[in-house]
Amino acid sequence: MNEIEKILKDNMEDYESVKRQALKFIYENKKELSKNYAYAEICGNPVDASHFFFLIDEKKPGSDLLLEMLDYALKNYVSSEKASVTACIKGGFHLVKKTGVDYVKEESREYLEALSQAGYIIGNMVLPGSFVKKEAQVYFNPMLEIYDRKFVETAEFLSVTARELLKTDYIYAPSKSKAKEAWLEKCTLGKVYDGNVIIEKKEGLKEGRGSLLERIRSQNAVPGMEFFSLRNQEERKKVLILSSWKAEREAKLVVRKLADSMDREKYDTVIYSGWLGSRGDVKEFLAFEKELPKVMGAGRMTLSEEDFLNYRMIEKNPALYLENPEIRRYMRMLARREWGRLFGSSSWDVVIMAGSTGYLPYYLAAEAPAKMKVLVDLDFLPYIHEKYPARWRKALTVFDRIYAPADCQQLGDYGKENRLRIMRLPVLAAARPEENQVETVSYNGETYLVCGKWNLQGERISMKLVQKPVPGSILVNGELAPTAEQKKALEQLSKEHRIYVLGAQSAAYKSLLPEAVILDGYVKKELYLQPAAWEFFGAFESYVGNKALEYDALERICKTFGVKEDIP
Repeated sequence: MNEIEKILKDNMEDYESVKRQALKFIYENKKELSKNYAYAEICGNPVDASHFFFLIDEKKPGSDLLLEMLDYALKNYVSSEKASVTACIKGGFHLVKKTGVDYVKEESREYLEALSQAGYIIGNMVLPGSFVKKEAQVYFNPMLEIYDRKFVETAEFLSVTARELLKTDYIYAPSKSKAKEAWLEKCTLGKVYDGNVIIEKKEGLKEGRGSLLERIRSQNAVPGMEFFSLRNQEERKKVLILSSWKAEREAKLVVRKLADSMDREKYDTVIYSGWLGSRGDVKEFLAFEKELPKVMGAGRMTLSEEDFLNYRMIEKNPALYLENPEIRRYMRMLARREWGRLFGSSSWDVVIMAGSTGYLPYYLAAEAPAKMKVLVDLDFLPYIHEKYPARWRKALTVFDRIYAPADCQQLGDYGKENRLRIMRLPVLAAARPEENQVETVSYNGETYLVCGKWNLQGERISMKLVQKPVPGSILVNGELAPTAEQKKALEQLSKEHRIYVLGAQSAAYKSLLPEAVILDGYVKKELYLQPAAWEFFGAFESYVGNKALEYDALERICKTFGVKEDIP
């Protein structure tokens, strides 16, 4: 039994049950998890600053440049400075092996060891998904293939090339204009790229292109080469939104509105989603805000079987993570390793956890290399109410700011320890549509608003329809049962207006007003985020709230859409 497992056994009441569940998960996912075991065992190796690892695919663009850099390293570093050079070369053209180079096969044990400890990684090959970029490592990948690509909005690009870019410290470009076109217009990830772009000047390099290795290594200027940044680091802040496009539609709509609300002049925002297996989810994610940079995860965490067992046992117990120094240190190490796997050593001004994202993003956000950590809460309340309330209330203290859903009734549900960092999200209403822009459907004399439409197999279409209220109707808050005074006022109103009720005690109003229409929570959870909401709420003449409510979320929504309040 290792040290961490012993701490878990001594501090978890349900240790045996949690361990059985974790072992079951590992067994069921063994084929996928085992792909990372070999690299996980050695990725903790210390970095050797005198070790150069070249990974060259001779069939890909940039291989000639990399071979020149390999020759330069052999000539200038190996003999005089006792540097070591390892190379993995594929493509079939490089037939003559060079003296001083330790050649390794792709994915071999020696290959993985070189990847984990080399101070300089120079190559154009796709690195394994288990690769963890360390701060002490310098990574150069020309990434020249993007300049020939017409389309970059693909799952493969977002899950492989995009993440590879964020890990690099240097990339190469034919010219400054082409670099900006590729990484600021075609892909847009250049907006948050911390590394440098290398371009060759017209006069060229006197000592050959391989000498740019000296610039990368020593940071000294090299005549004939120019290095520049794609982003204005002084004026714009970098924001990373951790989300999931597997989440409920409500969560995705909030994330959309959140991204829309970011001031594009002040913030460069990246949307991250975990791996999306569904073609429909991928298509929707790719279509979202085309000008916003997007990154998609792929593969599992780089953990050994032992570490994965420990992680699965800890992840649902944040109280232990916060209270035990050894567990906290251990989880920090695992979370930082995952940051290195997903985003390299890139840093952020703000990391926002939003949407239904599961446990891992919580620990990623908690240990994020960011100045500010924010939770836009769309799925933590169920955990707080139903699954270990004390654990999760304390767990939220890792965030600098917490935004509760707009319809959250009681901020006290988040616990006293969070009272100074909690606030409600604003009502993120959709932009008002042009006249006749909202699609409607007529059925049995009633008009329905189309709030969602999806293509199904066999040329079928699925639609989410919401009946449009009768013009001049009254919307009533039904969170609390009506008082005797309210009953009289509503009975009077119902003689001239159609009454619509929304809230937990709607049944009490239905018994009082048999003709009243009872609305479901969709109106307050999701409808208000869509353009159709302007047609829906615009049909109401007024809104009847309840003075006994400490906070009226529905009132805020109604005000956003111009519905006047009328409390009897």
